Amino acid sequence: MQTGNGKYTVLESGSANVVSTKPAYLVPAVDRAFRILELLKVERREMTLMEIAKATGWHKSSVHKLLVTMNHHGILERDPLTKRYYIGITLAEYGRIALNNLDIRVTAKPFLKELVDYSNETAVLAILKGTKMIMIDKREPFLNIRVSPFIGMRFPATASSNGKALLAWLPEEMVQYILKIEGLPKSTKKSIADIEAYNADLEETCRRGYAVDREEFYEGVSAVAAPVFTPGGKAIATLSIVGPEFRMTDEKIRDFGNKCVELAAKLSDRLR
Repeated sequence: MQTGNGKYTVLESGSANVVSTKPAYLVPAVDRAFRILELLKVERREMTLMEIAKATGWHKSSVHKLLVTMNHHGILERDPLTKRYYIGITLAEYGRIALNNLDIRVTAKPFLKELVDYSNETAVLAILKGTKMIMIDKREPFLNIRVSPFIGMRFPATASSNGKALLAWLPEEMVQYILKIEGLPKSTKKSIADIEAYNADLEETCRRGYAVDREEFYEGVSAVAAPVFTPGGKAIATLSIVGPEFRMTDEKIRDFGNKCVELAAKLSDRLR
């Protein structure tokens, strides 16, 4: 059985205000094409021309031209029977190439394996992109009940152990900017929504060396994460251990957190 909400999938056997920023120079047609992709990604379903036009508020003829062009290049596919559009396999191919080109992803693979071998839980590599965290790789244990994040998943840098592990070491002005853009998402009843409590959590994260998430990002899931640094000392990525809350005892949280710190430091050294 699988349960999930777009953040994690827990495999078993038997809200924040967002302030958008827009560059001064955009090519309208390209911008609209990417907004259609974003719409389909959020909706997670096939959509007709009329549905897309209604959702975007754009004229039907303009949307039709965009859809035909995107379909021609394989960015979108069109079901000939239902006439509905969906994200095409070409994007998956682009994504696979982009991930393979990330040096940190290749370098981190043995460390992900070591984390899984040590903890018998899922290990994740995530990077900071703008104000978002992106999960770019993972390794899972051979267990019937485990947490299975989606590679490529994006989420606010203010959320989860991954985000907190980076924010704790970012310059104050960068932290404030990310908070302004992303806010403090109330993902679960245990999410930290108070700014003073959140700042105190970042200070504690910095003190012990790793961030802790006890069902703050997704109910039933807990995690620890430690930052990975560039040769210049900039926090750019995280190594984390993610598991079902019922297995993540206080003792394991401390133990796994320290292991993440140890291997994140070794990964940082490898990037030098």
